[in-house]
Amino acid sequence: MTKTHTVRPQTPRITAPRRSLNIGYQRVLVLFVVIGIWWLIAATALLPETLVPDPIAVIVELGRLSITAEFWQAIIATLSGAMLGLAASIVVGIPLGVVSGRFWRVERSVNFLVDFGRAFPAVALVGVLVLMLGRGIEMKSVLVFIAVMFPLIIQTQHGVQQVNPMIQETCHAFRIPQGLYIRKVLLPAAMPSIMTGLRLAASVAVLVAISAEVLTNAPGIGQKIAEAQIGSNAPKAFAFIVASGVLGYLVNYAVSAAQNRIIGWRPAQGGDE
Repeated sequence: MTKTHTVRPQTPRITAPRRSLNIGYQRVLVLFVVIGIWWLIAATALLPETLVPDPIAVIVELGRLSITAEFWQAIIATLSGAMLGLAASIVVGIPLGVVSGRFWRVERSVNFLVDFGRAFPAVALVGVLVLMLGRGIEMKSVLVFIAVMFPLIIQTQHGVQQVNPMIQETCHAFRIPQGLYIRKVLLPAAMPSIMTGLRLAASVAVLVAISAEVLTNAPGIGQKIAEAQIGSNAPKAFAFIVASGVLGYLVNYAVSAAQNRIIGWRPAQGGDE
């Protein structure tokens, strides 16, 4: 009696570079589909041209603006306000998150204020900040600081509280000094959560800065969008809107690259590319 063996064909494994390439093709395809739908809506005049201009006209206008000083001055003004507020929130928010996450009494003491600040719409302070600081970079920076500091505190708290209790007990048993423990154990262990909060904060910082410019006519991308809309120049307004989206993407990409370098030791998880 002979035995037969069933040979199952092996499914070829997709390597990481090939998977990244496939994802890149898919993203480009989605982009072209969105532009195609946009063009169809504009060509069939389903919506007024002031709401949905021709995407080709927007691309041409964006190319024209990209070689002008007006465009880059607006980019720099928006980015300066967003990054200055983000830097201040990092300097204040991460230490507060470490302290409140490390000591439960501090966490309970500030818990209400942190939850209130996270839920409070920072844009509501625009009128007060304009009266106090004017329409310059200081107003945008303070608004960004208020908007992103509290989420950063919460993410830092979460990372600190996720440190393995056995690690804490071991450090306590060996009487490791608090400063050394925070620098060498606590911060590295909490860094993935902190970097996630930083990615979210960076995107929100750009968004809040542009919103403040639209509402207050402060120099930047938001001001150019508002001026173009008032002047019924839809292609120019959409060109700056696209530029703001690209700026937000580049800021997020830069923070992601920094995250990969800082916490490159972390094992890859599902969903990581």
